[in-house]
Amino acid sequence: MIKRILIYTFLFTVLTATGFTQTPTTTPKTYKKQTFTKTKTNPETENAAFENALKTVNASDRINSLQAFIKNFPDSSEKTRALELLVSARAAVADEKLRLNETASGVELFKRAVADAPKPMSDKLFTEIVLQIPTNLFFRGQIDSANEVAKTIEEKAEGNAKQLLGLATYYLGTENAAEAGRLADKAIVLEPGLPAAFQTLGLASRLNFQMDAAASAYAKALELDSGSIISRRSLAEMQRSLEKPNEAIALYREILAKDVTDASAQTGLILALFDADKKAEAESEMAKSLESNPNNLSLLVGASYWYAAHGQGAKAIELAEKAVAVEPRYTWARIAMARGLLREKRPLEAERALLVARQYGNFPTLDYEIAAARMSAGFYREAFDELKKSFVVKDGIIETKLGGRVSSKGKNFIELLGPERRASIFQPLAADSTEDAQKLKSLLEFFQNLDSSDASTAAITESGDEFIKGEDKMKLHRQIFIANRLLEKKIALPKVLELTKSAVGGVDSSLEVAAPAAVVLADELYESRKIASTRGEMVIVPEISKQMLSRILRGRIEEITGWALFQEDKPAEAVVRLKRAVSVLPEKSAWWRSSLWKLGTALEADGKSKEALDSYIKSYANGEQSAAKRIVIESLYQKVNGTLEGLDGKIGANSAVANTVLTPQTDATKTAAQTIVKQSSEAAPAPTPEVKAVETLSTPAPENNLQTKVEPENNPQTNIETAPTPQVPVQQETALSPRVEITSNLNLEPKLNSETKNEVKPT
Repeated sequence: MIKRILIYTFLFTVLTATGFTQTPTTTPKTYKKQTFTKTKTNPETENAAFENALKTVNASDRINSLQAFIKNFPDSSEKTRALELLVSARAAVADEKLRLNETASGVELFKRAVADAPKPMSDKLFTEIVLQIPTNLFFRGQIDSANEVAKTIEEKAEGNAKQLLGLATYYLGTENAAEAGRLADKAIVLEPGLPAAFQTLGLASRLNFQMDAAASAYAKALELDSGSIISRRSLAEMQRSLEKPNEAIALYREILAKDVTDASAQTGLILALFDADKKAEAESEMAKSLESNPNNLSLLVGASYWYAAHGQGAKAIELAEKAVAVEPRYTWARIAMARGLLREKRPLEAERALLVARQYGNFPTLDYEIAAARMSAGFYREAFDELKKSFVVKDGIIETKLGGRVSSKGKNFIELLGPERRASIFQPLAADSTEDAQKLKSLLEFFQNLDSSDASTAAITESGDEFIKGEDKMKLHRQIFIANRLLEKKIALPKVLELTKSAVGGVDSSLEVAAPAAVVLADELYESRKIASTRGEMVIVPEISKQMLSRILRGRIEEITGWALFQEDKPAEAVVRLKRAVSVLPEKSAWWRSSLWKLGTALEADGKSKEALDSYIKSYANGEQSAAKRIVIESLYQKVNGTLEGLDGKIGANSAVANTVLTPQTDATKTAAQTIVKQSSEAAPAPTPEVKAVETLSTPAPENNLQTKVEPENNPQTNIETAPTPQVPVQQETALSPRVEITSNLNLEPKLNSETKNEVKPT
């Protein structure tokens, strides 16, 4: 919505400057769908009839009066005015019908109003009535009808360059840059010397992410009208986006030489100085500017992103917080904040900031930024889930639709998504690293290959190796992740063993990362986080000691190794590794129970039925008591003991399993997390981005929240099946219900006492 307001404001200024005339043009004798017979009339009767029509208050009655006047006085000097008043009256009635949900009749009246408009029509009728009709229809959800009406308007405006440019504003406001550009080109053919035509073409090119073309159009507009501030400023913005800061600086200084109070030029100059590596001067000017206008959103966001791109995370966060306080709905402010948080190694907070941004925007860069934050935290599968919404890799090339509209390809994410950033905030340098961008591409490619029936094992392992590549402290986690995914598919088992073997020595250093608990618990939290997302909730990762995390990692390596050996028909070797896993993993944890069950499977395959039964029972009794697992236990118990007598005493009565299966709603309290119910109240913006969870606000104002933690029963898993995360509409601004938070409880440490605490939520 903000972007559309800016577009309309710009175009209104442009078209006003070019001077729409306010006097009606000569109207032809014949109008579409209306024919009149020339008759002699009494001037007094004619004037009385016209005055009577003008005095008719009710719009429907006025339509009838005007139609009667036109029919009775076809040669009247007031006929053109009567026709225009008829269009206005029909539009008023149509609008009222839409408000009353009489959609079909309202749409038809709008179409009739445009169809019966005179050709040519006055600029006054065009701008004040006709041009508003398609926009009205579009934002009432009648998109096809809006575009149909726009085509009719184009026919009426044929040959009138200024009116064609006016119609282009409709297409720009609805983000149809291709049609806006086409109309600008038609206007240029009609009036090659019209600066507004090139300004419109420039804006359409920018909206279509064609920054070079936009710069050329604005340069031509400036050539035609060297005094145009709009053209000069727009060209300077394009030069900034094209990494030509010195050219931009010169243009901004020319504007300021004529008007030192031009705030937009001053803002652009400061940001161009940053881009030109004139940091000291830029910071000095920024301090002065923010002192006089602390709510300068463009300056705050642009500078915040620049600091993030240049490794100064703390400064980026500071400025982004101020920007968010000014306009909480501006997605690029939150993207800049998230990049600052990532620089400061706070990926979970970065993710929260971006999930708030998702309420107000939906475009590929935002999907990528969320994926980047999740990858940094170690949520690799969730990072892929986010990437696959907007991206696909084909033959090593990434494809997407910029802005959800414009098909584009690139060798890497930085190249591919650069146009969205340049078109939005004119920043030439991405606040991303080539290494992270490459890892995200490899992750996307790995999962595409893994899920494809056509991909070879070699292609899958190659993309997996590309994702693992590097010597950073997250490498071990990537190794375990890829090994686990391959093992789930039961493919490339030698590769799985190779990965776990190479991971053994890196456990301690792998915990010296930004979010060690998140990356270690990622697989176990995946379903809980997915469910939470569909409910508008967040999962809070608990604080867990490094000693405990080390045990989990070592145990998982042994479990993956043991299960891979089992899949290779080496049950005896599998038993050894799985016993190690059970001995290392925290007792009664999800991993401990998983390893115990797999140990039972390996022991049974190795002919050790009694030991296998003991492992099965121990795993089952301390965890999820599913019907499928009970059947396995009953079968082996019968085989070992010749009877089922005594089994219920070990694992509980069978009816308990039946109840669990038939009434899953009874497990509502047995989630993988602690539910935090929040009550919202008004408060000032948070001074730091240290937030506990993402909130959905009824208004963009920040709030304080009281949290009551409700402890669940000891069960780290959930069997709830959910649909994929719903897409949030672009620029959604409707009020949503408050979110419920979830915090993980994986039975690794003693429960916390219930408590109530204040928490500042992000705006």
